[in-house]
Amino acid sequence: MTLDEYNTAIKAILASQQSIAQETGRLAMSGQATPTNPAFTALMAKQWSLVQELAKLNSSAMVGLMSPK
Repeated sequence: MTLDEYNTAIKAILASQQSIAQETGRLAMSGQATPTNPAFTALMAKQWSLVQELAKLNSSAMVGLMSPK
């Protein structure tokens, strides 16, 4: 993975997290951000998968699997 590919992946993750944050805010403002709401649960599951993806990318970067372009 090159540094450019890493940066592109990070930007995509951050954009997804921004979208999740906005939707979570909408649910919170309407009182629907509860664990019993399937939409909220789906958002939290998606957020967790993004956190895991981010950790994987960062781990790869730390062990030097990236090569400068």
